[in-house]
Amino acid sequence: MALFDFASNLEETKELHSNQYLRTHYYKSRYNNIKEIVIAYAKSKKINIKSEDDRHGEIFLQASGYHIIVSIVQVTPLETAVDVKVQTYRILGLYKPMKLIFALYNHIDTKAEFKGTGLHP
Repeated sequence: MALFDFASNLEETKELHSNQYLRTHYYKSRYNNIKEIVIAYAKSKKINIKSEDDRHGEIFLQASGYHIIVSIVQVTPLETAVDVKVQTYRILGLYKPMKLIFALYNHIDTKAEFKGTGLHP
């Protein structure tokens, strides 16, 4: 983790991210199952669900100090990819975006079978 990661108020995951923990996560599950897990996580953390877009596979979550965009793509009938983008509403992020991404991924890991990260570069 570099100084930029400490200061950044925006973080997102992607397939070939330089930080292996911030790469796209793949689960052996269906789209609807992962979507329900993310919605249950938001409700348990009292995060507002502002939008659910099944056409584009995105869920927009908003809390008082940040917002999260979760992208869910069913790659195969039994493989689903999850990417997350977090932006905080402060000048310095203080690793908060990364912590929020890790918390969401850890929650999904406990509810769905994790396959790996960055599987389809």
